Amino acid sequence: MLTEHQLTYFKTFGFVTLRGLFSVDEIKTFNEEFQLKLKSTLRFTGPQDEDAKYCSWSNLTSKTPVLSKLPQDPRILSIAEQILGEDCNLASCNAGSYVNDTRWHPDCRNFHHDSIKFPIYLQDLDANNGALRLIPGSHKQPFHEAVTKFDPPGYDNDATRKGYLIKDVPTHACKVEVGDVLVFDTHIWHASWGGKIDRRMLSPIYIKNPKTPEAEDAIRENVKGAHTVRE
Repeated sequence: MLTEHQLTYFKTFGFVTLRGLFSVDEIKTFNEEFQLKLKSTLRFTGPQDEDAKYCSWSNLTSKTPVLSKLPQDPRILSIAEQILGEDCNLASCNAGSYVNDTRWHPDCRNFHHDSIKFPIYLQDLDANNGALRLIPGSHKQPFHEAVTKFDPPGYDNDATRKGYLIKDVPTHACKVEVGDVLVFDTHIWHASWGGKIDRRMLSPIYIKNPKTPEAEDAIRENVKGAHTVRE
C-alpha cells in the first residue's frame, strides 16, 4: 500500500510513481506475452500502417495468462482499494503499443466518476522519448476546468494550436525505468512527446463502486462513450 506521504502526494498532485514495483524477470515475462499478442494483432494491419501502428487489446484472455492475473496482484490491488475503497471494481486491463506523440487529454471528465489507472511501461522512458507528461493538480476542480478552457496544444490532435507545442505546456514528465509503475487519477490532464514507435504499456484501471445515482449515471455515460469509440 502507499505510505501516508505517497497517498498525500497522490491526492495533492493526482499521481505518484512507484519505483521498482516489478522485477526485471517479471517484466521480461510481461514482454513475452505482450509480443505474442502484438504479433497476432499486427496481422490485421497493412503496409500503409507501417509508421502509425497504434495497437491496443485486452489482457483479460487465456492468451495472456500472466497478464490476465495482473489486476489481482496485491501490489496493485491493495493500492486501488486504499484509494477507491475495498469494494472498488476492475474496469479494464489493456495493453497498448503507442506511436508518436499523444495529445493532451484526461481519461475522465465526469467528476461523479472516480477511477485510477496504473500505467506499467515495458521499457525505460524519459522526457525526450515519450514519457508520460502530467499537469499536476489538474485532477481537481476548478483547475481541471481551467485547463479545459485553455484547450492545451495537441488536444484534438492539433500539435501546434495557439503557437505552442505539447512539450511547452508546464508539466511533470514521469521518467520511468523497467519495473516502475505509475498511479494516476483519470481526471488528470496528460500527454506524451517525442516518442517513436512501439512504446509498450499495460494499464489496469479500477473504478470506485458507485454510491449515488449521479455516480451510477456517470459510469453508464462512460460505458456508452467507450462503445461509441469502438464503433
